[in-house]
Amino acid sequence: MSDPKVAIIILHLDDREALRDCLRSCGALTYGNCDIIVVENGSKVAWNLTELKSLASCVTEIVKSPVNLGYARGNNLGIDRALAQGAEYVVLLNDDTEVAPHSLDILVGAGEKDKQVGALCPMIYYFSARHTIWFGGGRFNPVSYELSAPNAGTIDAGGQQELIDSDWLTGCCLVLKRSVLEKLGPLDERFFIYWGDTDFSLRIKKVGFRTVVVPRAHIWHKVSLSTGGDSSPLKAYHKARGELLFAQVHAPRAMLKVYRAILRDIGWLLLKSHDGNRLRKARALVAAVRDYHLGCVDRGPSWLWQ
Repeated sequence: MSDPKVAIIILHLDDREALRDCLRSCGALTYGNCDIIVVENGSKVAWNLTELKSLASCVTEIVKSPVNLGYARGNNLGIDRALAQGAEYVVLLNDDTEVAPHSLDILVGAGEKDKQVGALCPMIYYFSARHTIWFGGGRFNPVSYELSAPNAGTIDAGGQQELIDSDWLTGCCLVLKRSVLEKLGPLDERFFIYWGDTDFSLRIKKVGFRTVVVPRAHIWHKVSLSTGGDSSPLKAYHKARGELLFAQVHAPRAMLKVYRAILRDIGWLLLKSHDGNRLRKARALVAAVRDYHLGCVDRGPSWLWQ
């Protein structure tokens, strides 16, 4: 039997060097039946297909959006193309990652072995610390509203071989079966950057599929390049706005807890923080609460992107 067809969707904004590195690593994948679709998500400088194919010969298409549609809507463009072209697996891959050559073989093999698995992700490491886990599984308690990633920040000793059941998976590298996408439909486009992957993972589990981490598959993540670093005002805004929507959908009784946490962060930034960007971050959090209540689902205030 031939390998199931896989489509890798790479959402790209403007970090051209990161995309080059990502595609070079994808070009070394050993899996035999794979296409790559690059979604130019409001990129300032366009790529041409010949240039991308020189980095990874399995690049088949560039989908262009003149504006930044966000994570969910941008990936949905690629998912639509992938399903139309017969993909049995769709991989949502950040352009700030690099993948191990055998990772796709291992991921698809795990998915084929267990029909109850609906979504998978590899063990994800920090690019700058090659054996330190960035994501290796997550837990979510909707009653106490606790989200945790127990393995994050630990050194991987290489002993884990079995699949790790995870309440949520990260969109940094999210492998989805066609059957799941046909059952659930697209990613929720109200989540512009953050929380859409967590939301989709919980939706997958609610309809009876497993969501798992595959420890033998490895990728490395250059954390938060697309949003200006790990603590930028842009990230603060979209994390807070997205979390309010996430709590509304999945843990409405915890809404007060989320509000309190945001208010506490605003107070700390204004009164105690020594971060030179603290006023912009506080302003971003205030804007996130306001825009959530206004029902905004777009890229947010223009000043965040400057």
